[in-house]
Amino acid sequence: MVVTMPSETVDRTWSPVLDGVHAAELDCLQANLAVLADRHHGAGTHVALGAAPRFAPAFPPDGPPSLDVPLDGRLTEASRLLGLAVAVREDGVDGPALRRLAAAHGPLYVVGDAHTMPWVPYFGQKHMEHSFLLTAVGDSCTVVDAYHNDTPWGSARPAVWRMAVADFDAAAPKSSAFAVTASAVPALDVGAELAASARALGFVDRYVEAVREHGDRPAGWDALVLDVWLVARTRALHARWLARAGVDDGGRAARGAAAWLTLAAQTYVAMRRARRGGGMSGALVDRVHELLVADRDLAVELAVRSAVVGALATVLELDPAGVAGPLRELPRFNSFRLVDVIERVEAALRVELDPDDLATGDLRDVDALAGLFRRAVSGP
Repeated sequence: MVVTMPSETVDRTWSPVLDGVHAAELDCLQANLAVLADRHHGAGTHVALGAAPRFAPAFPPDGPPSLDVPLDGRLTEASRLLGLAVAVREDGVDGPALRRLAAAHGPLYVVGDAHTMPWVPYFGQKHMEHSFLLTAVGDSCTVVDAYHNDTPWGSARPAVWRMAVADFDAAAPKSSAFAVTASAVPALDVGAELAASARALGFVDRYVEAVREHGDRPAGWDALVLDVWLVARTRALHARWLARAGVDDGGRAARGAAAWLTLAAQTYVAMRRARRGGGMSGALVDRVHELLVADRDLAVELAVRSAVVGALATVLELDPAGVAGPLRELPRFNSFRLVDVIERVEAALRVELDPDDLATGDLRDVDALAGLFRRAVSGP
């Protein structure tokens, strides 16, 4: 079969949107949901995907653990965080059916097999789920894909491609199609998002143990490379969201994301060498554990700080920016209001302080109160 490579083009509608997407911080399913969000709501809307870096490993009974997020999970995130809803879904459709759906419903979010898509480097090389947007149909088809990655077979960069109808049909022999509508972007509770992320990182030790159990098998090496790559992107987008949300962590999240990116490269090199014999280095798994623990510590710290400051600001009717220092120097503070603050923080973090903790000097100022809750969250 002779394959005609698609022609990259510039599109007045979609090319400017692609320019504003932080594609190197997204996976192949998120990237084109991000494009839809920015197209409907403006540049940068997609950064809200960084609010939810949920650590949710799967533990299959006969294989290594995985941090890969399935399609339905990405669609749920897009609905909750970006206001994107699936109005029409059809699975197992071919190219002609995709074109009919696009003509009837407008731009489609499509997920198929990258192995048949000539605009990505996986074409003819690797079977994997991959998304794109089918944005126009007629004498030709216009495909938008924001995926950004470097692979052994070449690089993928965000672009718009124009394809002959027959070539498009060959590129999408069996896909899932989604007509997506956009409602208002949901208002996120920053404190709640931080607390949920911190709770999810409770699976770190179990995940690393499972990684070690499969560290002597090629399937385990491949899974670890993919997981580290995915975490690196997730952490980079989360750091961007934290900065936009005004959660000042002194740059720790951005530095952590950079460390994950470095580890992603190291893990890939180690996997290639392991295939020549010798297995994966245990030191790399140690580093994965170290970075995950650092992520967990930072998540707990940010979640607790947000909950404590938020509760004090609400109960005492203060600007959160002014919540600092000794508690008794805060306007309208008294022991009755302190009880209300503690109960609000306990509810937000889903913990309960030991009664003995309430008799300590840790109730004297904002930092000490945050430290008290940090220990409660990080404990057994």
